[in-house]
Amino acid sequence: MFGRREDRLTAQDITFDWRKLYDLVRNIVVPKIWQDNPIQQRSKLKNIVDLICEANRFFPQSAAMEVFEELLPQIQFNSMDRQILTVQLLTLFVPTARPPKGVELVTSGPQSTDPQRWLPTIFSLWSFNLRTSVFDAYLMNLVTTLVLEQRGQLKLTNEQLRFVFASGLHFFNLPVSRGAATLPRNISMQLRDSSGVYRMQAGAGLPLKEERAHSFARFIVYTMHDESSGGTLELFEQLVQMIEPFYHPSNNGAWSGLLARFLRHLAKELLQRSRAEAAEDCEVPVDARLSRSVRRRLVVLVRTLAMLLLFSKGEDSVSMSHSTLKHLAELEPDLIFRPLLDTLYTAIDSVTETHRMISAMRALAKLATTLSTFAHYPEGAQHIAPLLTLTLPGIDVNDPTKSYFALSFIHNLCHNGVVFDELLASGDMPEVRSISKESAEDMDVSEPPELDMNQIEWATRASTAQFEAWIDQYLRRVFALMDNLSSSQDTSNNTNSSADMKLVLMASYSIELVLKQCGSRYYPMISRLITQFVTSITSLSAVEGMHKVVNAFVSALPELAHASLLSLCCERIVEEIDNGVGLTPSLSRFTRTHSETTLIWFATMLLALVECSDGQHLLKYKSQIVHAMKLLSGTCMSRHVYNIGGQMLNCVMLTLTSTTPCHTRSVPDSVWNDAEFRDNHFRHWGKHPNVADDSFSLEWHTPSEQEIEFAQELMREMVEPRIGELAAFIDSADKRELSNTENVELNRLVWVLRCGVRGLGHLVPPPGTTIAADDLTDALVGGDDANGMPPRYRLDRQVPGGYVFTDADSSEYGEVMDIRKRAGLATAQALQCVVGRGDGNVENIKALILLGESVVCYYAVDRPQFTSKRRAWNYGIEGFAMDNTICEMPRIYASRRAQLTQVSRLFHNTRFMPASELFSDISAQIAHLCLSAYSEVRSYAVSALDNIMAVVPQIKYPLIPMFVAELDARDESNPEKMMGALRMLDSLPIRRACLRDWRFFPAMVLALCRAQHEDKPQVKTMIRNTAVTQVVYVVAPVEPVPPGPLLEQMVNALDGANTDVSVAVAKSRETCAQRYRYAASEYTRLVNELVGILRDAGTTWRFAAIAGYYLDQLTSVRTAPEEQLVGTLAEYLTSDLMLFRESAALNLAQAIGMIKKRSKLSNPNIAAAQRRQQLDMRDGRALGAPHAYADLCERALDGDTEAAQTPLVDNPACGWFVWPKTAKVYAAAPTGDALAFDSIEEASRPAYNAVRSVLFADGKWAEIARLFSVESTRPSEEEIFGGTRAGLFSQVFSLFGPPLLERAWTAIEGLARENERVGAQRAAAEMIGGLLRGTKHWAQSGLDAMWTQLIPLLDTVFARLAPDTLRFWQAALQYAFARRDPRRYLPLIRLIVYGRPFDPQAEAPFAEAAKLDILRALFGAWDWRIASAVVASRPRFLDALAHPYKQVRDAAAIAMYTLSSAEFSVSYARVDEAVDDLARYGPLGRDFSQWAGSSRTQALISEMTQRVQAWKAEVVPLTVGPTNFSRGSKTLLSFFFVGFRFGPRRLTLDHAPNILQLLSELQEHHDDDELCRLASSNLEFLSQVLYTANLSEIVGARLLALLDSSMWHVVNKALPLLCTLTFANRFTLSREIRARILDTTSLFLEHDQIEVRQAASSSLTNMVKCASSNVIFDINTRFSAKLQRRLPRVRYGRTPKDPHAYSKLVLTRHAGVLGLSCLVLAFPYTIPEWMPNVLVQLAECIDDPNPIQSTVQRTFAEFRRTHMDTWHEDRKRFSTSQLDILTDMLVSPCYYA
Repeated sequence: MFGRREDRLTAQDITFDWRKLYDLVRNIVVPKIWQDNPIQQRSKLKNIVDLICEANRFFPQSAAMEVFEELLPQIQFNSMDRQILTVQLLTLFVPTARPPKGVELVTSGPQSTDPQRWLPTIFSLWSFNLRTSVFDAYLMNLVTTLVLEQRGQLKLTNEQLRFVFASGLHFFNLPVSRGAATLPRNISMQLRDSSGVYRMQAGAGLPLKEERAHSFARFIVYTMHDESSGGTLELFEQLVQMIEPFYHPSNNGAWSGLLARFLRHLAKELLQRSRAEAAEDCEVPVDARLSRSVRRRLVVLVRTLAMLLLFSKGEDSVSMSHSTLKHLAELEPDLIFRPLLDTLYTAIDSVTETHRMISAMRALAKLATTLSTFAHYPEGAQHIAPLLTLTLPGIDVNDPTKSYFALSFIHNLCHNGVVFDELLASGDMPEVRSISKESAEDMDVSEPPELDMNQIEWATRASTAQFEAWIDQYLRRVFALMDNLSSSQDTSNNTNSSADMKLVLMASYSIELVLKQCGSRYYPMISRLITQFVTSITSLSAVEGMHKVVNAFVSALPELAHASLLSLCCERIVEEIDNGVGLTPSLSRFTRTHSETTLIWFATMLLALVECSDGQHLLKYKSQIVHAMKLLSGTCMSRHVYNIGGQMLNCVMLTLTSTTPCHTRSVPDSVWNDAEFRDNHFRHWGKHPNVADDSFSLEWHTPSEQEIEFAQELMREMVEPRIGELAAFIDSADKRELSNTENVELNRLVWVLRCGVRGLGHLVPPPGTTIAADDLTDALVGGDDANGMPPRYRLDRQVPGGYVFTDADSSEYGEVMDIRKRAGLATAQALQCVVGRGDGNVENIKALILLGESVVCYYAVDRPQFTSKRRAWNYGIEGFAMDNTICEMPRIYASRRAQLTQVSRLFHNTRFMPASELFSDISAQIAHLCLSAYSEVRSYAVSALDNIMAVVPQIKYPLIPMFVAELDARDESNPEKMMGALRMLDSLPIRRACLRDWRFFPAMVLALCRAQHEDKPQVKTMIRNTAVTQVVYVVAPVEPVPPGPLLEQMVNALDGANTDVSVAVAKSRETCAQRYRYAASEYTRLVNELVGILRDAGTTWRFAAIAGYYLDQLTSVRTAPEEQLVGTLAEYLTSDLMLFRESAALNLAQAIGMIKKRSKLSNPNIAAAQRRQQLDMRDGRALGAPHAYADLCERALDGDTEAAQTPLVDNPACGWFVWPKTAKVYAAAPTGDALAFDSIEEASRPAYNAVRSVLFADGKWAEIARLFSVESTRPSEEEIFGGTRAGLFSQVFSLFGPPLLERAWTAIEGLARENERVGAQRAAAEMIGGLLRGTKHWAQSGLDAMWTQLIPLLDTVFARLAPDTLRFWQAALQYAFARRDPRRYLPLIRLIVYGRPFDPQAEAPFAEAAKLDILRALFGAWDWRIASAVVASRPRFLDALAHPYKQVRDAAAIAMYTLSSAEFSVSYARVDEAVDDLARYGPLGRDFSQWAGSSRTQALISEMTQRVQAWKAEVVPLTVGPTNFSRGSKTLLSFFFVGFRFGPRRLTLDHAPNILQLLSELQEHHDDDELCRLASSNLEFLSQVLYTANLSEIVGARLLALLDSSMWHVVNKALPLLCTLTFANRFTLSREIRARILDTTSLFLEHDQIEVRQAASSSLTNMVKCASSNVIFDINTRFSAKLQRRLPRVRYGRTPKDPHAYSKLVLTRHAGVLGLSCLVLAFPYTIPEWMPNVLVQLAECIDDPNPIQSTVQRTFAEFRRTHMDTWHEDRKRFSTSQLDILTDMLVSPCYYA
């Protein structure tokens, strides 16, 4: 509603409450364990998200601050726990729409509507996670949507533009230097994200599109307003210059697809914006609209990239380049077609490069409509005929792909109204320079050129002289194509190559269009060619293709086609049959005698001739057609032949009686026959009238009296007699075996009768509601949705459909209905006979099934035909630039749409047929055949019954019990029947009926769960698939909700006008109540039955699992858990089958969660509910000062009672970024020993007691421990912590409290102490993790008792950890701690932090590393809330800096970094304070991308660095083996490396630049591979990071300082880093620092070391790609000057007079050559105006000594490689003398020269 009617519904009309939608989404994404149907709800999430996206513009503007109040307190970017979801919700719900007219912006306060106030907040959040693809994509999408909606009111600053452009550049992840490590695009948070452990759905996000390329493209387009300096246009020019080389086909890689999509989105968004701003109702202010000059500059920039992508290696990239060029051509055709056509002409002419030719063909097909639209691009008309001639060789049977695109080009031209008729060009061509050959560089980009229309029209007229020869060659090539393509009639499996069939369809449709659009002067030639081919070729390999050709011929030119071929075909048919052909009985569909070839060929051609849109053309040949049909369908006994005869009968009757739009040309006949149009038809190419114009009229065929009489004659002579013959045949053959001849006769009768019945479809409407008047006057192609799909009528009655007889009292109507009824009775009798016999000819049974289907549901159209037409109706529409603001479309296409609209009417009318006794009888017989022993029969029957149920829904209800009973037939189990029944139960109509109707649902579920008596694997697989398909949609009965006050008011208001309203409403309520009572009783019975299946010892694991699936979905918090069910689940915890145990654990946990929830709802005073409260958190005073909250855990550990008793806050994000107004908190554990759930809801008490009796039974926990510790078949290293099992233990300990722990403790302790057994440790970790999490509501005495037992046990367990078991306990602690206040676990924290301190001096490296790994579990869950407590314990991390074991060092580095980063928090007191404070930092808000750390962290980093430097000084030269320096350096580098891998990076980004000198030196320790790799990776990552403006300056200066090193190795490796930094931060580095980097790099071209010069040359080349024209000019001037002084001549073998001066001059000239080489290599695919002179200067240095000569040779070799494909164009940039020099350099000398 919102998307399609945007112009009718605005924010002034309606306002939505965003919070209700927010609560709905959040409950689905983060479900509680007791929630109903989480899988089903999540399946609807995509639709809900789409709804929110559309509804966002109806949120009130003041809702922005409300959304921030809700979501900003949930941000805690130190962890990834639900942070992606939070950012997604922010993107969805922040209102971005422009305020309504006349409404002023509120700039402050809680009702603020000014986006300028909160936009810095978005950029501040963005800075938290720079260069992480997920956050970048969503936040860019938010900013882009805001800019789009607020055009004219919101303008971003230059800083904001640069920030977004910098992020957009990093989207592409382009490689800058070879061999460098790639910076992670997503921060890995596996050590800090525990959400996925404790709840499977908790970590899931929204199904929100993350199309980065689309968001960036939209941002660029909608922020582009003018040509101001520093604006979007200038930034985009810089971006294009940087990424241009990556578009070349030779630079294919992972980035290619993303770059291509970016380009396509860019062009599409530009087109959409231009059209929207050109509309009359555009509300965007004029000064905010895109100017023509800016648009043309943008088009040129995008064109440059698209042209490079044109011949890419990837098919998708090529396709997207075509789409890009098409969108651009819609805007500025002169800028696109002139350079493009030159390229396409050359590519199509190419013989050796097939990929270029195919790409050119595809491009032409894509741009055909734009190119041929005369009003849009007049110059394109003169290219149509030459291009058609040039593409003719593309129609080649040996290359289907090329042929398809060549035909698509023709197809799209015809659709666009191109007329193939020769025009006279009077006089000579005007003497004007050919505009079409003008080069792209010579164009005036700011303004389109002036056109000489006289020259254009003369050239266009002259080009049409090629049409006659083209049509001749075109038809011949298509005929050859049809003759050589394979036919399904030549194969035994009736399967065609999809590519061949696609090609045949395209060829036939293009022929039809060409014949429609060609001039009458070519008709004789066309008739001669087609007739010659039809009569000379009778190969059945071409019969299908030629059938479509003839059909196209008759559709385009019916009179000419009939006159040429119809009589000929009839005569040849009669001649063949008179000679005895086709009289031999045969039922085979594939084999045929050779003598039938000619008969089948001409019969097929005749069939094509009668398939025309106007039956009036057939009347002239009535006798010949009837005679041929009688011979084919009544005399011939060959199945191939009489099948064609039956099809002919069907086609003739439908053609005579149908009301359908006639096949039309691009213009009405009145215009087509107009002399002025015929003389100037090219002016009308691409001109499509509006559907509302009178000139758009479509011609319709309505049956005439003569046609109706002809159809009635056929009905009486060829249909009605077959009914009696079929009935008589069945009576005579009821009990005896049929001979082969009789089987053929029966098959022929059934087939002809089926075709005849289908031919009656247009005579009368389907039975049902009557149609008052058969009227088709309403517009079939008009209206607001004329460009959309044909209407899907949702009326509760039939609509006019153009039926011949609509008066039910007329004799004609009665006669037709009587024939249909008698045919139905005969069909029912035949089907009953077949079903009763139980055997028979399979082909005849299949024919009877099809006949029965046609009798019931075919009235001019059936469901498969309707579905097929709906899918194919818009084929080729992408070839047209259809503007949604105006209803214009080609008339040819409009004719198709009108036809499909008529088909929609006809199919709609079939949906109201009653389930008559005859229909029910036929359907019942077909249903029995669905259970046939023959698979082919089952397939036909299932398909037929599925179609019948789709149009007569009532049919299915009596059939469902039959299929269900077949699954229950244990004594007479038949796998074939079961497969048929399962296929029907899985069909959509029956599946929906069973899932919605509790009369059938229980029986179906029980039948599936009890169908284990059949052992056939295929049956078992089908049962499982059927159950899995259905179980997702299973819902427990829902009690009707009483109507709200609004509904009551509506009923009362209507009741005043109509007294029946209240009575009807009351009746409906009673009906709903009765249905619910029945469903509730059936629900109880079903659950008990399923439980019985589970308890049955004979139930196999497969079917018990299916029963468990259903029970899982049927369990609902709205109904009390069943005692028997819950008790069974508890017992199954000790089943011998692992699958049963896992299923029982999951379902029992859910059931217990529901018991707890129902108990809380029934008794608000329950102890567990009393502890929860909403606390006012304004200013953070409720928990102390905002920053003091982070110290609560430390104070509680120190014994501060007040800190321990402060309310517990489980949300880890609460207060990290900003404090919420209110927060859900829990009171501290109460004293005493009362149970948390001291009161159980009465209805749930039986289930509670059932679980309790099982779990408190003697020996139960020992059995649970034994079975849950059973090791799986997977290797020990693949054993994983079971979140499902831990969730069960959490629920049971939460519900039953300390008494249950007393029962279970012995088993838990026994498992925990088995430290040698992996399975025991896993099970113990799951139990203890669940126990810890389940103590949330325990009283203090129970907690004290638990800790008394648990702490010593855990101390022992942690002391005995092994590499195989450590991960289980890490996961257990993560599970227990996730979203829990750390003060709940103070004794455990004391054990981990104080009881087991890290000892770097210990001799057990794994044990100490394990301590650090366990400690990291605290950071992962509590982060900033535990950091101060850990710091207060004075951990000795620093003492492990040079630990001898790598495992300990790495663990220490990670622990130090995570602890240091955990100390960071923002903690604003209020949201509005946060928003206003962030705005004070400027347009980009506050920069959170870097942080120096706390004073402790700074001291830690400083101490690490100092120790490493001190150890460095102590290193003795030539020391062998590791030293303190090498080990300490690895730890230090690992510390910073963690920031890149595990995030957040703010510490690394702030401190790593300070050790650049050390990093550069460590790269040279080649004797230590690990140290060298760590140093190189840190340096490379540092250069790739996206920095904010301030930090990028610092890093740039620090990297420049490395170049002052005296070690050339350091300089050699620092230069590529500077290059990478310059590229990655092009939009954040200032112009001054970039110029300094470039100048410094260029100085190293004169370095004494050749390796440094080469590195500087490579770096400078990449920097030049990002440089401005002024910089390039300066470089050219500077290095050209170095070549002015030539080298003195030195004879071979002689020494220069002054060797030092000579060497210095060589070095200077080499620097000049390298500098100029950088300019050449920086532009590998273009020829700037300065490049020819540069190449000449380089060529002059070819005789210089090495390394100058080798540098010149490499430069020219690379130039040749990169310009090879475009050299035919590039050579035009050079003068003759320059070309001579380049030829000498580029062409290798010939031996024979």
